[in-house]
Amino acid sequence: MKKNSLRTLWIGALLIGLGTCASADTDWTLNATFTDGLTATGTFVTTGGSSSVAPTFVSWDITFAGGTLAHDFVDSSSNTPPGAIGVEFPPNASWPTGTFEELGFANEPGFDPYVDFFLGSYLTDAGGSMTLKGADSCDGTCYGLNVDQPHTLVGTAVPEPSAVIFLGTVVGILGARTLRRRKQVQ
Repeated sequence: MKKNSLRTLWIGALLIGLGTCASADTDWTLNATFTDGLTATGTFVTTGGSSSVAPTFVSWDITFAGGTLAHDFVDSSSNTPPGAIGVEFPPNASWPTGTFEELGFANEPGFDPYVDFFLGSYLTDAGGSMTLKGADSCDGTCYGLNVDQPHTLVGTAVPEPSAVIFLGTVVGILGARTLRRRKQVQ
């Protein structure tokens, strides 16, 4: 009976450890080219996000170069100038088919110029490769994505340090227990 209770305790601890292995942040890398030659490159970091909750933007450094809308959206603390970033959902009729969420960058005040990316899935802590269904770059005249160029938005989940430490501890304890058993058998 004692052996089964101990085994159940270990399995429970392992499951709790795996359950807390959520990501703290997700690092996203953007690379897109528009029909006027504008390129959008850089990174942003989010936390949270689902099909019903917008992610929180932790920081961003996105540069729009060339074309007619050269602008550098850099901020690491809040949604204030030199640029704003945010998401909008649920989809509306003007978005391209298959769009789940819109990722927008805007110059404040007045939100002109702005760039909207139409995403094929939601920005979540899971990260992954995101399909861009389209985009608009507008500063009085609007331009779309250049279909002859590759466009990527890739997110990498960053695990919470405490979850990694906990999981490492559990694995270490299980390893030590296994070694002790092997020595007792010999």
